[in-house]
Amino acid sequence: MAGYLVAVALSCLVGVAELVSRYRDRPTTLVRVPSTWAYVLINGGAGAGSLLLLHTFGWRFGVRSPDVADATQVLVASLGSMMVFRSAVFTVRVGDEDVAVGPSTLLTSLLAAADRGVDRMQAKTRAQEAGEIMRGVSFAKSKLALPTYCLALLQNVPADDQADLRTAVDALAGSEMTDGQMALNLGLLLMNVAGPDVLRSAVETLREEIRADAPPHVSPARNGQAHEGRTGDGELIRSNPDQ
Repeated sequence: MAGYLVAVALSCLVGVAELVSRYRDRPTTLVRVPSTWAYVLINGGAGAGSLLLLHTFGWRFGVRSPDVADATQVLVASLGSMMVFRSAVFTVRVGDEDVAVGPSTLLTSLLAAADRGVDRMQAKTRAQEAGEIMRGVSFAKSKLALPTYCLALLQNVPADDQADLRTAVDALAGSEMTDGQMALNLGLLLMNVAGPDVLRSAVETLREEIRADAPPHVSPARNGQAHEGRTGDGELIRSNPDQ
């Protein structure tokens, strides 16, 4: 019985890890989505079923020690069920897409259901939090400083995620939305990577410099050289102390 519990636990952990990796900003929301539990339980059932088959056919993988053989069967059942349930028997071309047919189809369907369920539950909360955090923030002043600061705070964000974030911010900067709309969307992008708490702390730290009504930054003069800076709209301004 202990072997079945371990096999089920390991298989369920794989399912939980997959789901958590998809919702890093607020993984606790998954608990309230029924399809999440179905996905995890199917993974656990696959592990138990695989171990039952190993016991039924007496596959010991050449191991003579009973204890070692039991441990080997549990590991093979857990890892084997993960591979089997994520495999496809064949692929069918439907329109312009290749559709995999096999055990993975069921897990893919449950993942899609979990995606929709979590998205619906998080949408209202994310909209409220992004609006509150980014209120009064200028996109023109924060598009470089805020993402850079959030990534520096987190320290361990993968390089691929950082590159994707920069690409998304650049695309946002090239859109035809207003500054306020772009700032709101910037907040949502950063929430996906850093979460709402880190984003809130970063905005509060930088607020005096990135708020929409903040005075334009002017570089300090050196040895009588002209001051130079830019307004919030990107207009270059200069002032010469000798004049």
